[in-house]
Amino acid sequence: MTYTKEQIANALDYAVLKPNATPADIVRAACKVKTENIRSLCVAPVNVGVARLYADDVSAVVGFPHGNTLPAVKLLEAGMAVRYGATEVDVVINYGHFLANRWQTVREELMLLVKGFKPMPIIVKAILETCYYTPVQIRDACKLCVDCGVDFVKTSTGYAAGGATPEAVQIMVDAVRGSSVQVKASGGIKTYADACMYLDLGCTRLGAGRFEELCPTEGDAAQAFSTSTAQCGKHGCTRLATFSGYKGNLKVAAREEHANEIEGAERLV
Repeated sequence: MTYTKEQIANALDYAVLKPNATPADIVRAACKVKTENIRSLCVAPVNVGVARLYADDVSAVVGFPHGNTLPAVKLLEAGMAVRYGATEVDVVINYGHFLANRWQTVREELMLLVKGFKPMPIIVKAILETCYYTPVQIRDACKLCVDCGVDFVKTSTGYAAGGATPEAVQIMVDAVRGSSVQVKASGGIKTYADACMYLDLGCTRLGAGRFEELCPTEGDAAQAFSTSTAQCGKHGCTRLATFSGYKGNLKVAAREEHANEIEGAERLV
């Protein structure tokens, strides 16, 4: 199936997670997310306040990238990110403990987050780091995440030995089928063909540090529009026409707190 630029944008969490990312980088990315109607901007917690000055939806990574910190620390980190305006949290599970069959650690940290944010419309995504798992472990991890009540299971951080693969994503989609949990592919998604493949497999979110490269060419766009229009006429909608999710309305007084950081950054946009 082909997808329009708008459909790709609506599925994308645009990631700016390199440790050398500056406030100017965050401002530029947030402006792009706003202008292109990209689903969300994914940043480190320290950059949430600046990002929310320009972007409506901001995802904060938690326990990133290794996941091997204490559950209470992950809860504190996520809570601070939400305080500064994050509308979603992408938490790296303690996959070292999971792989050692110490599932209780993962259950504890995910339940803390899910219960902590249950009164609020905060989306919780669990990052598995699937490159280290067997197929059975991928399935079991997804089942555990479903039991904990997360909103998404996500393949990868992009900072491990490998990223998303179609094989891993297919297992994840099959594992969460019948639940409300959705699947996000992340890591190594570099082209329009990659984006189409993972959306075809059933992902409703993609994670990447690029946007234009994931969009269709002029010929691809015409075909995508034609296909989308035909499906809407036949079925009343397309699977990827819209995505359920919270459009953040949290207000933060970040401009004053980050004034010195963004003063020069805004001039660079």
